Amino acid sequence: MHRLYKTLSCIISPLLRAYFYARCLYGKDRKESVCNRFGIASHPRPDGKLLWIHAASIGESTAALTFIRHIKKQFPDLNILITTITVTSADVLGPQIEKISNCYHQYVVADSPCWVKRFLDYWRVDVAVFMESEIWPNIVDSLLQRGIPLFLLSARLSPTAFKRWSLVPGFLADILKKFTAIMAQSKLDAQRYRHFSPKNTTIMDNLKYANDPPPCNANLLKTFQKICDGKLVLVAASTHEKEEDILLEAHRKLRKEFDVISIIIPRHPTRTKDVAGVIEKHNLKFLLRSQIDESHPETWDKNPEKFAATEIYCIDSFGEIGTFFRLADVCFVGGTLVPIGGHNIYEPVSLGKPVIHGPFLDNVLAMRDFLHSQEVAFEIHNSDDIYKLCKKLFLDKKLRKKITEISKKITRNNALAKIDRVMQLKKWLG
Repeated sequence: MHRLYKTLSCIISPLLRAYFYARCLYGKDRKESVCNRFGIASHPRPDGKLLWIHAASIGESTAALTFIRHIKKQFPDLNILITTITVTSADVLGPQIEKISNCYHQYVVADSPCWVKRFLDYWRVDVAVFMESEIWPNIVDSLLQRGIPLFLLSARLSPTAFKRWSLVPGFLADILKKFTAIMAQSKLDAQRYRHFSPKNTTIMDNLKYANDPPPCNANLLKTFQKICDGKLVLVAASTHEKEEDILLEAHRKLRKEFDVISIIIPRHPTRTKDVAGVIEKHNLKFLLRSQIDESHPETWDKNPEKFAATEIYCIDSFGEIGTFFRLADVCFVGGTLVPIGGHNIYEPVSLGKPVIHGPFLDNVLAMRDFLHSQEVAFEIHNSDDIYKLCKKLFLDKKLRKKITEISKKITRNNALAKIDRVMQLKKWLG
């Protein structure tokens, strides 16, 4: 099966090349990222040992940064290469990586044998770590052939992915057995991985619980605190198509009883124009984040009428979700009212905020169950549910305070310690 996959990936390489160049026309790729896809580096390979960490997108990248900071405490001189897939994750990671010594970012090489060879020949990786569910057959096989230890960290396997891989169980089993260790983020994920690869699968805790709270833009927070002064705030983060419609309908109901502002943060800022169209359809006055200059807070003071009439703020920027979570009285996390699989519902909890979400949480089922057991996260299904639950939380300050207190007690778990025990990095990097 792998031989067929390898042959096909070689055959379609010219089509992949054209595909990546075409993505540049839509802003989904850049010249640098396209070159990286073909294994062409845009940074010199540093001297010394190199740890390669691959994280697909923003959520995995944030967890990867937590892991990197932990590793750096043990190996301060270690070189670390972190690769991602999306331009968005690269933009978010950039400022964080610059603060870490000997840490470099590249876009991940596409899983074609000739490009993978070029990538590995250049970077001469000593240890490789893939985050969550990144399983690329040609890369995995090439690492094995070179004798490079490979770990799948905070591994997850959604019900959908499990069913899909069950159609070709032998193919997945052949890939997974090549990992040095698969460290599942929950008992349920471990059970799914052990169905295919029982010998090298262990359980760790979800690395996202060890993340620092998302960062805050102090000037922006100060500006929005003025704008939202005396108002209740509903923050809807990582929203997808159709979710904004449901949220805005709930906002209209809440607006009849509360002085409320809703802040919508699309998962993909490139959807800003579409989201603006949905807001206009609901006849609600809105402003874009880009229309507000937080470096001059006096802007708000000079034109308070403009902000007083605004009900909705649409965030068309990267990396500021932590700022808006801090403003919120209630947070909604998207990708959950539509069958996307859900995003990180722990982030707002880490800041002491109650979280509401839809039923589609295949990607974070264990996290959902844990936060439900702590009574800091709540499931909704439609705009009426959002209205009722937000109304309850808005009216009950004691309940919101209780949720904040519980959230503060949900401390970082032992994920990092367990990583050390299983990976034995001193064996590979010491």
